[in-house]
Order: sequence, then structure tokens, then C-alpha cells
Amino acid sequence: MGLMAVLALAACREEPEDTPKETNRAVLEWSNTSRDIIPSVVGAFVPHSRQVALTHVAMHDAINSIRHRYATYGAPVAASADASAEAAAIAAAHDVLVRLHPERQAELDAHYTSSLASLPDSSQKTEGIRVGEAAAAQVWELRADDRANDAPTYVAPALEPGVWRQVPPWSDQGLYPNTFMAQWSAVRTWSVPSAAHFLCPPPPALTSELFVKDLEEVKLLGARTSAVRTPDQTEAGLFWAPITAPLLALDVGHQLAARRGLGLEETARVLALGSMAAADAVIINVHSKQAYNFWRPITAIREGSPGVAADSTWEPLLDTPPNQEYPAGHPQQSSAVANTYAQLFGSEPFAEPLVVRNPQGRERSFTSFQQMVDDVVLGRVIGGMHFRNSGMVGAASGRQIAEWVTSHSLQPTSN
Repeated sequence: MGLMAVLALAACREEPEDTPKETNRAVLEWSNTSRDIIPSVVGAFVPHSRQVALTHVAMHDAINSIRHRYATYGAPVAASADASAEAAAIAAAHDVLVRLHPERQAELDAHYTSSLASLPDSSQKTEGIRVGEAAAAQVWELRADDRANDAPTYVAPALEPGVWRQVPPWSDQGLYPNTFMAQWSAVRTWSVPSAAHFLCPPPPALTSELFVKDLEEVKLLGARTSAVRTPDQTEAGLFWAPITAPLLALDVGHQLAARRGLGLEETARVLALGSMAAADAVIINVHSKQAYNFWRPITAIREGSPGVAADSTWEPLLDTPPNQEYPAGHPQQSSAVANTYAQLFGSEPFAEPLVVRNPQGRERSFTSFQQMVDDVVLGRVIGGMHFRNSGMVGAASGRQIAEWVTSHSLQPTSN
């Protein structure tokens, strides 16, 4: 009896009640930080997708250099098995973001100090910080020559029916895709073999029944003064306009992590895969757009197209982005994100609707990943900026990207 009492007492001392329990807080906290620092440039979502991928892949690699539960993007950093994975995640994210935004180092350093203060000082914490710093340095080095910082070299094609040209309001500013991150066409992908490997098929011919039908649809539903558009359709157009692929990846990923009660390494992996899929979809989209240089609805409608009379006064519900139309970027990128999570969590309808909030505070609920993707396709038609087929092709490509990313990157180890 006496021996049993001693053993029981020893067990209690090994697990003090006030010992902090590991959570996924560190990953979510710095995930939010990477989400909130958005570059101040036209087409900010393009470099933002790279930033979010860098941050989350660095956190994933730092954690799994210690835990070895999932394969890392780079080689695992040598680490003690008892190193703090939370400290590693914090240090990795901080170092990546400081490299990306040296002008905000004071702010990031203050957040870093506060974030680390939640962990008790120990040799394990010190070792975790070292691992995180090393993982961040390695991921940074791996992506240093990815061509994201190349000068854009886009040359506008000769103007003819079906070919993209400047659109209002950007045409008054001389804004060509060169200022819309045109160099992203050649940026090295994160997971898929190359952007060319996932090049979308050509857009339909201007004389095809499909294109004429799509043009008439967007002319009717996407007009600023449309009399047939329903209030819910209008809301879809307005809702999706300010949401980008990295924002969607983090919003939905955080919710799924909470619903499934994911731990530190699982959360890091889910967000890293979602971010990689988003980043690859952005690269592939810019590559395909430049391959086809297809015109926007506002141009086709105002100038006229075979089978559809010109309407020089037509205006879209929302401003048209200053780059090529095909394939539709938002559906392609959002589909890559949604289908990545469908691959990880299943494509069945949600037990309870998933509510997505956009940066303007608007909310929209969805009962499945597919419903979410369909709503994005609709939203771009309603906004007057895309043809439906362009959205459908983009969504199909996004599904292929997701399938590749989830079957080839950050796979479970045999340990």
C-alpha cells in the first residue's frame, strides 16, 4: 500500500496541474499574422499567396523537424526530440515575415516576444526557437530563386476580336498586366511539376454556341443595372469580390481545424497544404491567362462579337480586373483551396453549414465545398467580369491542382 501511494504521488508530480497543455494556438496566431499583412500593390493577392505559403510551410517544417509526423518541404532540420514545437512554429513564422517585411520588424518583434512569453522558459523552448529559425532560413533559401522578384516582361498582343486589351477603369491609368504581377507566369510552383503541366485547354471560339451563350448571360446578369438579377445573386457577386485564395484558405482552414479538434502538427499541415494549393493555383492561372490573352466581357459586349450586337454603354456590376479573362482566376484558386480540404476531410455535405466572412464583414454560408465553388463561379459572372465557362474550366483545374498537392506533398511518414 505504501509503495502504491509513493508511485501515485510521483505520477502527480510528473504532470503538475498547472503545466501548460500544447494546443494549436501558435500556428493559428501566426497564421492570422501572415493573413493580415497584405502587400500594398495592385493585385496584392498574388504576392500575398506566396507570403502565406512561405509562412505556413516554414511552420510545418519546423514542427515536423521535431515531431517527424509528416514529410517536410525541405530537408528536416536536426532537432532534439524534446524541443518545443510551439516555439519552433513561432520562430519560423516570425523569421519569414521579417524577411518579407523588414519595414515592420519592430511590430513583428514585439508580437514575437509576446507570443513566446506564453511558453515557460526552458532548454526545450530555446531548442525549439533554434529549429524554427533554421527551418525558416531553409524554406526561404529554397524559394529564393523562384522568380517572384523578376521584372515583368509581358508584351501586349495586337488588338483583334477575342484578344485582351486594357479595360476601364484601368485603361485610363495605362495599367497593363505588367503591373499586375505578370512575372508570376514563370514563378516556380510549390507542389505541382510546373504551371505548363496544368495549362488549361483553349477558350471556346467566338462563333461557338457556348461562347455566345456565355456572353449573353454575363451581358444580362452582370450588368450594373440588370433587371433580372436576384438579390441573392447580387450578394454573391459582392461577397466574393474582396476574398482571395490565401484569405479563403486560412478562413476555412481555421474553421476546419476547430471543428475537427486538430492538434499542432495537424493544423500546421492542413494550412500549409491549403496555402500551397492556393499559391500554385495563382501561378498556374497567370500562366494560362498569358497563354491565351482572352478578352473580358466588357470588351466583347461594348465592341460586339459574332452573334452578339455591340452595346457601347454597357457597364459591369463590379470593376473588371486589369488582366486577361481566361481562365477565371477566383474559381480556379478557390476550387484549389476547397478541393484540398475536401481531399483531407471528405467531400460530403457539412454536418452544419460553414460560414465564410469576407474582409468587408459580409457572410455567406455553405453546406458543402462544391456549393462554395459553384457560388464563386456564379459570383464572377454576376460581377460582370467573367464568362461562365471560364469559371467552370478554372474550377476543374483547381480540383486537379488540389488532387496533386494532397497526394504529393507533406505526406504522413512511416514513423
